[in-house]
Amino acid sequence: MTTVAEFIEKNRERLIERYTEEVGRLDAARGLSPYERTDTFPEYLSTLAAISRQGHRGDTTKTARRLEETHIGQRVRLGFNQEEVTSEYVLMGRLISGLWEDLPLEQQPSQEDTRLLFEELKGAMDQVVVTFSGYSQEDRQREKRFLLRLNALASEVMGEDEHSIPLEERLGALVEVVQEAMRADGAALLLLGSGGRTLIPATYTGRWRALTETETELVPVDAPSFVASLAASEEPLELPDAASAGPAVAEGVRQSGLHSLLGLRLWPHGKLLGVFYLGIAELRPFEPQAKRYLETLVDYLSGIIQKALLLQQLRQTNERLRKSETLHRLATEAISDAIWEWNIQTGTITWSGVVEKLFGYTREQLGGPFSSWSDKIHPEDRERVVHGFHEALARGELRWRDEYRFLLRDGGYAHVTDHGLVEQDASGRPVRMVGAMQDITARKAASEALRASEDRLRMAVRATELGTWDFNPVTGILRWDDRCKALFELPLESEVTYDGFMAALHPEDRERARTAVEWALQPASGGEYDIEFRPLGRMGQGARWVRSIGRAYFEGGRAVRFIGTAQDISERKHQQQEAQKRAEFAEQLIGIVSHDLRNPLNAITLSVAALLRQEDLGERQAKGLARISAATERATRMIRDLLDFTRARLGGGIPLERRPLDFHSHCRQVVEEVRLAHPDREVEVVGRGEGAGEWDGDRLAQVITNLVNNALAYSPSGTPVRMETLGEDGTVMLSVHNAGRPIPPELLPRLFEPMTRGRLGGDAASRSIGLGLFIVANIVHAHRGTIEVRSEEAAGTTFTVRLPRHAS
Repeated sequence: MTTVAEFIEKNRERLIERYTEEVGRLDAARGLSPYERTDTFPEYLSTLAAISRQGHRGDTTKTARRLEETHIGQRVRLGFNQEEVTSEYVLMGRLISGLWEDLPLEQQPSQEDTRLLFEELKGAMDQVVVTFSGYSQEDRQREKRFLLRLNALASEVMGEDEHSIPLEERLGALVEVVQEAMRADGAALLLLGSGGRTLIPATYTGRWRALTETETELVPVDAPSFVASLAASEEPLELPDAASAGPAVAEGVRQSGLHSLLGLRLWPHGKLLGVFYLGIAELRPFEPQAKRYLETLVDYLSGIIQKALLLQQLRQTNERLRKSETLHRLATEAISDAIWEWNIQTGTITWSGVVEKLFGYTREQLGGPFSSWSDKIHPEDRERVVHGFHEALARGELRWRDEYRFLLRDGGYAHVTDHGLVEQDASGRPVRMVGAMQDITARKAASEALRASEDRLRMAVRATELGTWDFNPVTGILRWDDRCKALFELPLESEVTYDGFMAALHPEDRERARTAVEWALQPASGGEYDIEFRPLGRMGQGARWVRSIGRAYFEGGRAVRFIGTAQDISERKHQQQEAQKRAEFAEQLIGIVSHDLRNPLNAITLSVAALLRQEDLGERQAKGLARISAATERATRMIRDLLDFTRARLGGGIPLERRPLDFHSHCRQVVEEVRLAHPDREVEVVGRGEGAGEWDGDRLAQVITNLVNNALAYSPSGTPVRMETLGEDGTVMLSVHNAGRPIPPELLPRLFEPMTRGRLGGDAASRSIGLGLFIVANIVHAHRGTIEVRSEEAAGTTFTVRLPRHAS
């Protein structure tokens, strides 16, 4: 497979000739000498070849940037426009890629090689845009970010429901977004009045916020003022110093301490909507890109305001229409579902089309005489419902309501609620009745299910010996069931109060319990309550522990009910305490034994080293001493792991000594040491990005050594292990990948727990006691970092560590 560099170098003269020829066809290149047309292209070809060979490393990128800046600057001086200079880099890509586009795939450069070429050309074109427009990628991203914020506020303003926020209540938030985007200290929005001759102050933000109530004077669009000038101008206008502008600027604006102003009109669809202007504290001109940025934001703001105004007018029109239509009003009040109308004078009923969906009848089948409805009422309900219906009319009532079973087309029955409103004529005589029938079958079933569920819950509570309590924060009334009182050894007939509950707690637990209750009653807590405490009842007989779980419910930001359960957890608590004592004793014993074993092991190590230096050793003796040395080293590693385990579990965490170091260089050095122990295995190391930071180098070496040794031990001997380091903003990343069988899924959740090992595999002599990954995780966490693992059959196993560059 041929590289891009090889194609460039073999065809260098041809590429220069073709480039010079095609650039000469541009209008701006007419009259230029061949040298001026070629410019820096030959040197740029060499740089592209270097990038193909070594990527964006070293001086290559700097050289490319320098050549691009030189070329673009020269083109600007010769009168080229942005499109012409950009087309030159498009031409470069087309000429170079044309060298292999007709060749078989195996003779073409790799995808990675081609990607590097086009990434470089795209970066050059981005630089062209920045040079000509002064509008960088960062500027465009910032613009997108604030347009998204405006769009989010627009969604609130123009919501489809009746509870959407009115425009006048959101104008301040919209203007604040534009002010923040422009990094201004104040902003103002004035909208055109209904007569089209005056501008009305709508909102002020920032330092001008206080002007909302004081600067309410209307501004004529033809007045000699800065605001009127904005309304008449097609381009953004600047005012160098508002403080010295006199009557051209409102008095409050002049006295605000803001000086330089920039503004423009809101002009959606060629019609004046209003004006917007902002101010900054210092005296300075505004950059061209700032004006373009403001034009984009205000154009978007204009669209939001215009759409919101149109929507507001539409809602007002709909509201007037709703109030003017009696049928619509009556149907809405009757909870619209299947709408019906009974003409009392003719005795006929008509239905809305929903009846077919709800009950299976067409409008014609269910419509007609009164009996077409009454005959379909369940026989057990019919007499009661029909009698109540006529009684309501006879008494002159204007509203009727009932609940009954109604026959479906398929022969079954639906539970319905039916209610109607009576319309009377001028003399008070009923002339028609409009109503709605709603299918509540599912609601009835849910209600029955809820009742059954509550019965089961009460039985479950009794079976689990849970006590229940109910507290009303508004009235202060607290109720306990019998089991709850028994937990506190109170008589069943005793009254319980909140203060009495607190007094019945162990003195050491009262403040903690009071804080937990007060927090649960705050809306910010979500109402959650979960605490363990000791009642006073059996202080002399061994502490009893109770766990109480509850939830608070809120209305209007105020807690109105607080309910929960209480359970005796004394036995479980005592078992946990005993287990904790046993675990701490075992870990202390491990620490003591591990520490005391280091001295004899050190003596063995020194003695073996002294014996190995003797010149008269036989081969058999040397092998025996080597085995002793290897066994001693394994024992030392185990002791070191045990000591780290003890520090992590009992000593408050593994201690660190941070020092400045280069992450990439340190990782490569540690891997070189691992390679010496595995000369037959391939370990790839790739590093990218900035590597400077502060870490504990020795502890970091433990992490790398453990992860790489694990990868070598649990992967097939013929496969490589890959380690990648990456410098990111504020963090560095280390990943170690190996092929082979994946880690069993049931082991993954506890892989970093102590005494845990993966599947069997690797050199038996190199196996540890199962503390390696536990210690690795504790070292990473001590650096305030994270570690995670992914293991799949196809993708292999990858451990990923992320560390902050500096201590938090």
